[in-house]
Amino acid sequence: MTPRQKELLVRALLTNRFYPQAGEYASIKAMQRRGWTTEAWSIGRETVTLEGIAALEANSKPIEIFQANFRHLLLIKGQPVAEVLPGQRQKMEKLLADTGL
Repeated sequence: MTPRQKELLVRALLTNRFYPQAGEYASIKAMQRRGWTTEAWSIGRETVTLEGIAALEANSKPIEIFQANFRHLLLIKGQPVAEVLPGQRQKMEKLLADTGL
């Protein structure tokens, strides 16, 4: 999975449907060929398949902060669960690195 494909899948899980920019169509077609999405021209929550969610989980850390579309998102097992507030990324990284929690 390429970083662009990972970003597209994360962005898709955040919205019902969006139409990609010019360079992203090739990535979406490749994801459709792999069975991760059902459509080749748009992507959204409804078009991501269970295989796509499993691939995202397999290519993600258990907990990570991921930048997608100028936003920092907290991913747990590949699923976006929260948006990290601007300027709070370093604090969140320190909090996640604390093994005493």
